[in-house]
Amino acid sequence: MSLRALPLPAVLALVLGATQLGGCVAAAALAPLAAGGAMAGRSVGNRQAKPEEAKAAAAKPARAEVTLGQGVAVPPPMKAPAAPVDAPASAEAAAAPALPSEALEAGEDGPSIDEARVKPLGEGAEELPPPATAIPRPPAAVQASDYTAFAAFALARAQASGSAAGVVRKSVLVDQRSLAAIPVLRNCDRQRGAVLIDLDVGTDPFDLDDPPSPDEGLADHLRAIRATGVAVLWIASLPESEAKRLGTILKATGLDPLGIDPVALLRPRETRKQQILDRLDRDWCVLAIAGDRKADFDEVFDYLRNPEGPVALALEQHIGAGWFLVPPPIR
Repeated sequence: MSLRALPLPAVLALVLGATQLGGCVAAAALAPLAAGGAMAGRSVGNRQAKPEEAKAAAAKPARAEVTLGQGVAVPPPMKAPAAPVDAPASAEAAAAPALPSEALEAGEDGPSIDEARVKPLGEGAEELPPPATAIPRPPAAVQASDYTAFAAFALARAQASGSAAGVVRKSVLVDQRSLAAIPVLRNCDRQRGAVLIDLDVGTDPFDLDDPPSPDEGLADHLRAIRATGVAVLWIASLPESEAKRLGTILKATGLDPLGIDPVALLRPRETRKQQILDRLDRDWCVLAIAGDRKADFDEVFDYLRNPEGPVALALEQHIGAGWFLVPPPIR
């Protein structure tokens, strides 16, 4: 087998490549290249390229090369694709803060966000306060009773009556003779001081058959009033024959635990509560009245033609200063 000489361009390329290498390395490199060139030359010389192969070679895109140094060509580096960014499952997940590392180590799923204790940045920063809780409300037993103002007024009047000698005491009952002009309150003589509590609910008489539920805190106020020597009177639009039943209810509710409070009820031939108020003035100096409507203080409120007239204005000044609008004491 005879070897054909390489073309001049191939020889020049081999020589040029060998000059870039040194010593034995150049000799080792020339041998396979020369053999490859000879084989390539023989292959090309033996057959011609087919038209289909020429078209495929022409259609194949050329590969770009970047030369590094001298005579060494390498393909350009491929750019790594950017890592995909996972979208949050929901807006809440996007807004939720990340758990601290110590929270993630607590278990497989880690504690909840509320349980994780996150510290703000900066030295000396204190931990965030715990979530605010509902403000506790005081129990019903310590809330102010509707009868507080009534009891305070009665106690102040009892103290003033016992300390001031020679001072004319005033009742909170209206002098009926003054209603034709400007109503005034009655003067007290030597009667014993008392407070009056109306039991009727609105315009209806007190129901003796309804299970009683006393006002919370009222019993304590009445105990303090009795301690000053002031009596507690109960008034209702009931016949006087029901006095015993009413006394039993007052005792059972704890409003009159000893059963010593007088009750003021309708006597025979009496049809109006005002008649009870008029005769009470003879035996008691009424220091305060508690009722759930203005007519409990005097029936004139049910007959006023002009609620803003001089009579009404003269009466209104006593509301909160001797006359107290309160819920029924037993309901």
